[in-house]
This record gives sequence, C-alpha cells and structure tokens, in this order.
Amino acid sequence: MLWIREVYLIAVNSFREAVRDKIPYVVLFSAVALAAFTILLGEWSVFDREFVVKTNTISLISLSGFFIAIFAGVGQVQKEIQKKTIHTLLAKPVSRSAFLVGKYMGLLALIALHVMLLAMTLSFVLWSIDASITVPVVQACYLVFWELAIVLAFAVLFSTYSSALISTLFSVGIYLIGHLGNQILKEVYLVYRMSEEGSFMWNNGELVYNIAKGIHYLIPNLFKFNASSHAAHSIVLEQSYVFWQSIYAIGYSGVVLCLAIALFKRKDFV
Repeated sequence: MLWIREVYLIAVNSFREAVRDKIPYVVLFSAVALAAFTILLGEWSVFDREFVVKTNTISLISLSGFFIAIFAGVGQVQKEIQKKTIHTLLAKPVSRSAFLVGKYMGLLALIALHVMLLAMTLSFVLWSIDASITVPVVQACYLVFWELAIVLAFAVLFSTYSSALISTLFSVGIYLIGHLGNQILKEVYLVYRMSEEGSFMWNNGELVYNIAKGIHYLIPNLFKFNASSHAAHSIVLEQSYVFWQSIYAIGYSGVVLCLAIALFKRKDFV
C-alpha cells in the first residue's frame, strides 16, 4: 500500500509539473489548429470531405501525442537528474520503481487528456460538416492512446541512462520503426525471394531475413494501432482485435518499464 501511495503522489506531482510546463497549452493550440486545418483541408480536397477530415485528424492526434510523449517523457526524468532534485526524492525515501512508475502514470494521464480533448475537437469538426462521430472513430482514438502509451514507456526507458538528445532520437527511432517495421520486413523478404530466384546475388539472404524477422517481433508493432483508414471508411473493428491490442500495449509497456526500473536501480547519481 505504501508503494501504491508513493506512485500516486509522484503521478499527481508529475501531472501538475506538466501543467506548469505549459504542455496543456500546446495541446489546446493543437486542438484549435487541428479544427481550422481539417475544415480548410476538407473544403479544398477533391475527395470526400468527411473521409479527409477523419483520416488527417486521427493522424494528427497520433503525431501531436507523440511529441508530447517524447518531450514530456524524456524531459521530466532528465530534469530531475540534471537539477539534482532526484536526490531529495529518493532520500525521503521513495523507491526508484515508484518514482519511474509514478512519472509514467502521471504523463500517461496527460496523454489521455490530450487524446480526449482532440477527440472532442474532432467531434466538433464532424458536426460542423454535418457528419457525426462513429464507433470506428472512437476505436481509432482509443488505439492511438495505447500506441502513445508504448512510446511514452520507451521515452522513460531511454531517459534513465541517456542524455535528453540521445533519448529523444532513440524514441523517434522506435516510433518510426514501429510504424514501418511491417513494410521493411516485406521489402527484405521480397529481396530475399528475388535472390533465391537468381535475379541477383545476395549472400546469406536467409540469415539476413531471419534476423530482420527477429527484430520485427522484438520492436513494438505500432502500425497495428493505426485505424484511421477504418475510421474514414466507417469500418468497425472486431472487439477482440481492440481488446488484444490493449492487452499487447499494457504488456509491452510493462516490460519496457520493468527494464527501465532495472537500469534505473543500477544508476549511480553523483
């Protein structure tokens, strides 16, 4: 119970600190810009207006949430380390695991607020063009939240042992590879098959493909959380799919946080 209380207090303080860092103002600005941009884009587009609004808005929710997850996740932990305030926190005593989990939960609450606010903005935009928010749109926003939960876990992990710049670059790399991993694996497999057919020489093609496949299974499959096309075409996802993606995100984030805690416990603060 004491550990849970420590996590709760740190989570609340992390959320408040994010508010003081004016991150919510960035979210509000994103919401206003999002509303204006999507309405204008829908007017100019030669395609179905509702389709364009849904596709671009959900993509922007993911992208803006990604920036918040990266800069908040990396910034808060690094700030405590650089300003030496972490010595005071850990001397209270607060366990290192409670510190990291509390930071993560507080920032995850901020991301949830971000997704909900922009989902409400999307509802307003759809209402303004005589459309309505549908179940696929809600599912897409829900999956975006879990996608960002994984990204935030990696941002916290990298910030425990790297500088702010390196942590940011690593987190961006995870985000990009997570979204492009499936396509990269397909391209590697295509080259491997072409080499087998004799189109060109590629030594150890099978080994390279197996390594690529192993890496593909290790990195997070963030592309599976992208349901913007389903939302745009009003295709309802299977409840089982949404459920298992949620379980996957919770499990993957948990493993990453456990690794972050293990590294953080070994870190010597001077």
